[in-house]
Amino acid sequence: MFGLFSKKNKGVTVYDNIWISEEAKFRACLEMNKADPTTVFIAWFEETRSALENFFKRNSVAKQIHLADRLNADFADKELIFVEHHPLASEEQRKATELGRNEITVLSALSEPLFRLFNGDKIIEMMKKMGINEDEMLENGMITSSIRKAQEEIAKKTTISGSSRSQADWLLNAGIGQQFS
Repeated sequence: MFGLFSKKNKGVTVYDNIWISEEAKFRACLEMNKADPTTVFIAWFEETRSALENFFKRNSVAKQIHLADRLNADFADKELIFVEHHPLASEEQRKATELGRNEITVLSALSEPLFRLFNGDKIIEMMKKMGINEDEMLENGMITSSIRKAQEEIAKKTTISGSSRSQADWLLNAGIGQQFS
């Protein structure tokens, strides 16, 4: 009655797969492509798209990496993998819905600007002390929840949402964070 007992729609489910470094994440992309060459890799930013395409080329694989803003529903029957987070969860939700997805997988590296903004370097240090191998993937609901909270904090502080060449540039243009190297 009046939606009192109905479940709240939490949007598209996001599965996070995280590595310590971008290089380790890219190696995982290479393995995913070997397992299923029809997998479509999607980047939010040109810098990431170009870096992953170049990584594939260096490993003798011709693979087009797509930009999220240029991707349309033509890929309905393909496995879609986002190779980075957008700083705003609302953008991820919008694109996934536009692509007809109820769930998406996002690959990230703790070395990315979004994570460095929230002490990713300290997490990397701790993980190395714990003996976690760089090529080991982390996947945990608490990690996903932390990423979502970080995106919510960014959304609270952001008044604009424009395009940028990189995640670091986007954060700087939005007035968040510091200079990323």
